[in-house]
Amino acid sequence: MAFFRGQQGTIKFDKDAGGGALSEIAAVRSWSLSVEKESLEVTDHGDTFRAYVGGLVSGSGSCEVLYDAPGAGDKLDLFNEALTTEDPANANFELYLDESGDKKMSFAALVTSAEYGATVGEIEVISINFTANGTITSGI
Repeated sequence: MAFFRGQQGTIKFDKDAGGGALSEIAAVRSWSLSVEKESLEVTDHGDTFRAYVGGLVSGSGSCEVLYDAPGAGDKLDLFNEALTTEDPANANFELYLDESGDKKMSFAALVTSAEYGATVGEIEVISINFTANGTITSGI
C-alpha cells in the first residue's frame, strides 16, 4: 500500500482555458481543495424520517507558493490573477497528489484573493485563494 507525502504534491496552472498547456508551478508549499455538495430534502408528506438527495457541487481552495521573483510565465500569472478585473473565471488548475503520476483534481477557477507579505529572515510565501467554476474532475 502506497502512502503519499506532502512533498509529492504539485500544481499545474494556466491563466486562460484556451491558452494552451498547463505549466507546473515550482516551489509549492501546500494546496487544499474543499468540495461541497448541497443536500436537498425530498421527504414525502407523512414520512417519519427525513430523506435527502445530493444537489449542486461547488469547490474552493487555496495554495501557498514560495516567492522566487518570476519574470514571466504561469507562476507570475498565478500571482497576478487576483488583480484581473472582469475575470471570466477560466483559470485552469490541476492539483496533484503525486509529482509524476496522474492523481489529480482538475477544474477551472476564479482566483478570489492573494496575500503577499515579507518577514525579515524568512522565505516569502504568497497565499492564493480560488473558487471552482464549473465541473471538478477527480482523478484520485
